[in-house]
Parts: sequence; structure tokens; C-alpha cells
Amino acid sequence: EETLVDPINNPTSGLSETHGWVFDVPARKKAKPIPLKGLGRFEHEAVAVDPVTGIVYESEDTGRSGLYRFVPRRWGDLGSGKLQMLRIKGLPQFNTGKGVPVGAIFNVDWVTIKEPEKRDDSPGDGLGVFAQGYAQGGASFVRGEGMWYGNGRIYFVSTSGGNAGKGQVWELWPRKDQIKLLYESPAGQAVDGPDNIAVSPRGGLLLCEDGGSDPKRMKGLTVEGEIFDFAHNNVVLAGQVNGFTGDYTPQEWAGASWTPNGKWLIANIQTPGITFAITGPWKNGAL
Repeated sequence: EETLVDPINNPTSGLSETHGWVFDVPARKKAKPIPLKGLGRFEHEAVAVDPVTGIVYESEDTGRSGLYRFVPRRWGDLGSGKLQMLRIKGLPQFNTGKGVPVGAIFNVDWVTIKEPEKRDDSPGDGLGVFAQGYAQGGASFVRGEGMWYGNGRIYFVSTSGGNAGKGQVWELWPRKDQIKLLYESPAGQAVDGPDNIAVSPRGGLLLCEDGGSDPKRMKGLTVEGEIFDFAHNNVVLAGQVNGFTGDYTPQEWAGASWTPNGKWLIANIQTPGITFAITGPWKNGAL
């Protein structure tokens, strides 16, 4: 849940339950609406699971955000374990948002969050979890968003990070406890606010923009670090699809994901809500 609304701090919301939690939604059976409170209460954005260890990595979509991991006591059981926040060794409270050269590699460790259910640090700020990790030297990112497991690594996005404020792509090596700044946008013409991210079957990255560009784009990032336009949002409708009318080109791509056989890329235009299935000669392409 990417919201911290609750009946105490928002008495006019009409809600009876607190929010800011993670829920487990099985693909093949009914879900139980029970919050997994051990995974923390904050403005959650994305998640990636390391299938080897079962560790769950989480991003936080705020201006000062942490990168978190939940280490379960048993593989696949998210009911118990410990929540931790990334810290860069030798650089306590490091701000990753500016001044980091592309290709820089940092050794990291993880600090444990003692109160994962804490909502606020100061009244209404929603940083109760982040502040605990930061006080122990945890690193800060600028709007952590998309996250994906692939190539034995965790890729994640800082949507507003970088010297230009147009976004960064980071690579975490769980087995080495290292992170690397893989890409930083120098200007909006290159990449404007990367959000959702996906790893292609060949190991390249696909970035869905959520910045100011019009039309919105999906950008490809090759394994060699080259960025290119993959697709534009050219959706302008005059009622021919479910009665929708308007220019939707400023609306973001979202939810990009390849099918298990690697043949189809599924991607959405968030508004008005359109899903595309895209195929092609992937083996001959840049991704």
C-alpha cells in the first residue's frame, strides 16, 4: 500500500483500518486480507524477491526513502522475520541522490528496524521506519520506485535521483553485499523519471517513465549501458475503445513484464487503463 491513511490521523476518511502495509496475494488461490506488518509500515512502491534466499526487497516512494529487505525466518514464510535497511559501509547516512559517478560501486550492510510498525518520526511525516534506519547510518534515496529480480541481482530505480533529478538505476548484488549506480539520466530528453522496471529474458532492462515527457516512453537499457527509446505512448482516442475520448499521451506506461516463456511483453497505459501484448524478434534486438 502506497498510503499511510488511517482513521486516527485522517478521521474524515471513513476508514476503519490502518494502511501502509504489505499483503500476500497468491496467484492461484484466494488471498487472506491480513497485513504482513513485519515488512514495515511506509509508502510502499515495489517489491522483488530473491528466489534463492527468499529475502524480500522493498522500495519506498518518498523524497527521503530507504531501501529495505525482509529476511524471513523460513523461506517463503513472511509471517515472521526481521526488517532491515541498507547502509553503505564507511558512509553513514549517505545521500545517493547527487554526486555519485555512474559505475560507482559501494559495499553495503543492513541495519535492523526495531519497530517496523511505527508510522511517524515526527507527527504526520510517515518516516517512522526510515528514521530508525537513518539514525543507524542507513542510506537515503530519492523516491525509490521500480524493482526487479534478474541476473541474480536486484535492480531498483530512484525516480528523482541524480544530479539532474531525472532518475537513477541501481544494481544490488545480494551475494556480494554491493550496490552499483548502473545508469543516471543526464536530462529529461534521455530518461525522464523512470518508475516501473523489468528485466528482459536476455538480461536488458526496460524502464517505464513517470516524468514530464509527452509522450511518455518506455526506455530500453542494454547490458552495455546504452539507453534507447523502446516505445512511445501515442494513444489518442475518439470513442473507438470503450467510449474513451481524449489525448492520453502524457499518461505513464506501467507494469511491464515478460511472460514466462519470454515471447510476449505485457505493458499498460495507466490511464484510461489499456493493456498491450508486444512481441517481436527479441533475440535479434537490443533487449
